[in-house]
Amino acid sequence: EVSENGIFLGEMDAKLLQKIEELTLYTIQQEKKINSLEKQNSKIDKLQNEIDELKALVQKLLKDKN
Repeated sequence: EVSENGIFLGEMDAKLLQKIEELTLYTIQQEKKINSLEKQNSKIDKLQNEIDELKALVQKLLKDKN
């Protein structure tokens, strides 16, 4: 069949390149999302640390008051 009909290598290469481009763009998009989520997570961690410090201060103040 290959010798009779030939192989459409150019067409196959074009499709493969298109898929590679799509996957590359998707990967870039996912990396941007990951970076954004990492920044957001870092902010949340900092806020949680501040909350923990404030809780400790409030407990100390209540303890000293009694």
